[in-house]
Amino acid sequence: MSEHEVTTYDGCVHALKQPDLRQSLYDAAALMMSDVLVNLHGKEHRARRLVEGTIFRKDVFLHYEKNFLPRTLDETIRPFLEAGRGDLVDIGYRVMMNLTVDFAGIDRPERSHEETGELLRLLKEFSLAPALGQSLEDDVEPKKARIRKAMAEFDERFLLPSRRRREALLADVEAGKSSKEDLPDDVLMALILGQEKLQMTDEQFLQEGIFYMLAGAHTTIHSLAHAMHELFEWLDAHPEDKTLLKDDPFFIQRCVFESLRLHPSSPVAKRRALCPVTLAEGDEVPQGDEVVVNMRQANRNPELFGVDPESYNPHREVSGGKTPYGLSMGYGMHACIGRNLAIGVEPRPNSTPEGHQYGTVPLIVESLLRYGVQRDPDGTPKKDETITRITWSEYPVVFKPEEALI
Repeated sequence: MSEHEVTTYDGCVHALKQPDLRQSLYDAAALMMSDVLVNLHGKEHRARRLVEGTIFRKDVFLHYEKNFLPRTLDETIRPFLEAGRGDLVDIGYRVMMNLTVDFAGIDRPERSHEETGELLRLLKEFSLAPALGQSLEDDVEPKKARIRKAMAEFDERFLLPSRRRREALLADVEAGKSSKEDLPDDVLMALILGQEKLQMTDEQFLQEGIFYMLAGAHTTIHSLAHAMHELFEWLDAHPEDKTLLKDDPFFIQRCVFESLRLHPSSPVAKRRALCPVTLAEGDEVPQGDEVVVNMRQANRNPELFGVDPESYNPHREVSGGKTPYGLSMGYGMHACIGRNLAIGVEPRPNSTPEGHQYGTVPLIVESLLRYGVQRDPDGTPKKDETITRITWSEYPVVFKPEEALI
């Protein structure tokens, strides 16, 4: 079996749309991801996505941005503000973790700094799974054992109590003791409501809960850290744009889009051919071969993104009707279901600040700037040298509210 790489923008779009190419990026992580949304195919994928899609609505997102996000940010960032410093990666993980589990429907009874730390510990164990395919043969089984242990602990302490509470709430509705409008707007509740159609097993509930925790927190912190770094760098080189942080309500979101174009959380997608497939450029892919969709390279196409596509420029003009963040949120059946929740929608000529959906990452960036976040002059950011994807492992920052740019 061979690999076939696709690097052109249109070629990537074509490959991501093919129904005979099955998701294969996470095949090595089957013990934790075999039955999650991103791995399902065909009818099973459509059914699960339709049920979960009932939560991924604009009104839910706006309610989440205006009500849940401010509370979670305040709870999570307060200890770092009191200390006057912190690590951007740690802060980002904690913020995104709490936001993600709230939206996924994983209850946090204590809503404390320590409880978040426990969820982060489990997240780090779960994050071993997607990289199992790149692990050395002699360390795979110990890692699998750690993952299974963390899965059992997460189920007992967090997921199962959350599921039982929602099932009790639904029973009250069915008994006429309460209204359906009183049920939580979260993914877990949607799955319980759709259980007659989906017939999910306990293991599938567990895998899906972990998937949302992993996808929402682990991948989004990658985007947040890069967005802050690129913005710090840009403002140092273009101090005149500091006024746009206050004067242009959509500038921060455009900054996030541009950073995301350069730094997709998954630089490539992988698909396995279920039958012979012809790619956009005419290449024939035999059944069983894998197609590597290089979204990072496609996002740097000079015909679409200008003569300097390798550089960061939040004022970039994009041609061809393409999104300013390129293919970083995927395309086709496996396009990120939480895209609008994470990065919002593109501003239009008639967009108003009051009704616009900004997304959690741009709003977190804005909040950090309001808190006066700055790079720590005595610290040194470090990149993660243990993986091939470029991401930050440490990013020391300080908080100086009196010098806030917003």
